[in-house]
Amino acid sequence: MSPKGPPPLAAGALMLAVCVAPARSAIASAEDLFGYGPASQAMGMTGTAAGSGFETVYTNPALLCLSHERKLSLGFTGAHYALYADGPLAPGDMHIQSVRGIVIGATLPMGFGGVLRDRLTLGVGFFTPTDVVVRGRVLYPETPQFGVLGERAQSVALQLGLGANLGHGLRAGGGFAALAAIAGKVLVATNESGQVGTKVDDQLIATYGPILGVSYDLGPDYRVGATYRGVLDARFAVEIVVRDLGSLEVPPFNIAGIAQYDPRQIQLEAARVTGPWRAAIALTWRDWSAYPGPPEPTVLCPGDKPDCAALRPPPFNFHDTFSPRLGVEHVRDAASGVALHLRGGYAFEPSPAPQQSRESNFYDNSRHVLTAGYGLHLSDPLPPITLDLFTQLHLLLPRTHTKDADIPADHPGAPSTKTHGSIVVGGLVLGVAI
Repeated sequence: MSPKGPPPLAAGALMLAVCVAPARSAIASAEDLFGYGPASQAMGMTGTAAGSGFETVYTNPALLCLSHERKLSLGFTGAHYALYADGPLAPGDMHIQSVRGIVIGATLPMGFGGVLRDRLTLGVGFFTPTDVVVRGRVLYPETPQFGVLGERAQSVALQLGLGANLGHGLRAGGGFAALAAIAGKVLVATNESGQVGTKVDDQLIATYGPILGVSYDLGPDYRVGATYRGVLDARFAVEIVVRDLGSLEVPPFNIAGIAQYDPRQIQLEAARVTGPWRAAIALTWRDWSAYPGPPEPTVLCPGDKPDCAALRPPPFNFHDTFSPRLGVEHVRDAASGVALHLRGGYAFEPSPAPQQSRESNFYDNSRHVLTAGYGLHLSDPLPPITLDLFTQLHLLLPRTHTKDADIPADHPGAPSTKTHGSIVVGGLVLGVAI
């Protein structure tokens, strides 16, 4: 067998298999897109000042210390996408797969006495899709895609936090969020019998981002809070190395990209936290201008030649965003030991992506987010039980992307494409004190 025939075909087939393996595009976690926890998700994704329970591991870990009972929560959440790109060369329905996932949360007060009594609480929050551990696919930039929305929830996510009551109405907390990522190596080489074979070594790893929070009580009824979340990105990286193929030399191929990306963000919030009517108003800043885009160069330049002729993906030119949020809750005691919580909210999520007037078709739209929910809290039985439900409707503002005059007429997205659609989210969580 000639060493110059099959090897390029084998390497090409392998690279093609890596590129088209069952996966979906994704940029960030479900928590960043839909919020985390049924009360927060029902109240316009607020919770930095008004949050409670296990969901504060994400909304503000400082508020964990308000939970003085050991509690385990288990629930289910799902999202259905109806996103469209309409135009002469556009695909129309983008056929984005629905999301289904399991939510697990817990709060564990630290059993210290003396001055530390009821001051420290540990919390954990977990989300896992029902059918995958992590999905990620980096498409060609000119391929029509909803990169910021897409299936952003297709990854296992974990949050862990600790909240401390510092006294005088001041609380502080910290923790981290983690996402699943994939790294691996593919070796294409000639074995001892002279045949070309491949060896695949891949690993599931975790990436981490910090979550820090503080809150302060403005008297018995009002509270302010602030949460900082660091960058959380999950890469998939597969290096394809070809060796021992005689005179044929093939440079290493870098099949890699950012499968999940949560930008650095700060959320500020003020809330009324007591009484039958409670409310929260918040503002979230996201550092989208630091987003490098999902694709990475297929061929990496060596260290001594950083300006080699390897092709580089186009810049994405994202910009920072500010998202206002509002949540309202009405609490009514229906009977002895029975409390009903009726919730509603609104958020505006501006798009960080510019108009797609050049070669790229990386679509995104600003969104109106309408939220609602219901909670039933029973305190008489032993142990106390809570049941919380929520729903969200994300309405994409229609947007037209018009290509520049020098873009070929047969280019995907030319001459213009209109993007629009909606996302429906819902879920329920059952909590039991243990």
